[in-house]
Amino acid sequence: MPPRLPTLGAPALPSPCLTRALFSSARALFSSTARAGFDFPNNRPGPAFDFPNRPPPPPASSTSKLLSLDRRHGPFSRGAAPRRAGDAAERLIDRYRDRAETAGRRKQAQIDLMYKSKDSQDYLRQMPRRFEAGDVYSPHDLSSVEMAKWRRRRGPRNYDVIDTLGIRPLDMYKNFSLIQDFTSSSGQVMHSSATGLRPVNQRKIAKMIRRVQGMGIYPSIHDHPEMLRADFFPPLNVDR
Repeated sequence: MPPRLPTLGAPALPSPCLTRALFSSARALFSSTARAGFDFPNNRPGPAFDFPNRPPPPPASSTSKLLSLDRRHGPFSRGAAPRRAGDAAERLIDRYRDRAETAGRRKQAQIDLMYKSKDSQDYLRQMPRRFEAGDVYSPHDLSSVEMAKWRRRRGPRNYDVIDTLGIRPLDMYKNFSLIQDFTSSSGQVMHSSATGLRPVNQRKIAKMIRRVQGMGIYPSIHDHPEMLRADFFPPLNVDR
């Protein structure tokens, strides 16, 4: 009968009491070691745990400081709101739009100011009556009818216009404004007491008026149609 080899038995498990005792002692050991060796303020080890051969850190340069500030306050910093891809382009478009609107409003204000100044100059040019300080007037005095009254000469001239201007009356037959000044509303030649001309110039003016009326370019019983149209229908401001 062959000899039997001795077999190893199954490993015996430790008792529950022994396992509980070992586990409690190990937990107390590690917990006391952690508090004794690694529980430092601000979670930084003390000088006993520093490496003796480790070189000191280099001083921070200005570039690294700027980069750290940019990294801290940049779009990817902690706590910064996320930005969309088109935010920069949208802000640029809004900035250019605001500048264009501001320039447009400024230009429109300048144009309006120029129009108002031109209107005031036109009104002043068409106002023959010059009011003095202390004059009392009503809105009716500023109408075209009253202005036309002041545009006409009321008193006789005490000087000769032809000699003053140095013109030749026979050459002024196309100047209807000049003809109207020396004719009445019915187309008659005004007397020398009203025109204030010397006899020789009065005869030249009368000859020029009769020639114009004979040619048919100036009416003989009323003012020129263009003058009448200007009185009843003043020219509008066509620059706008």
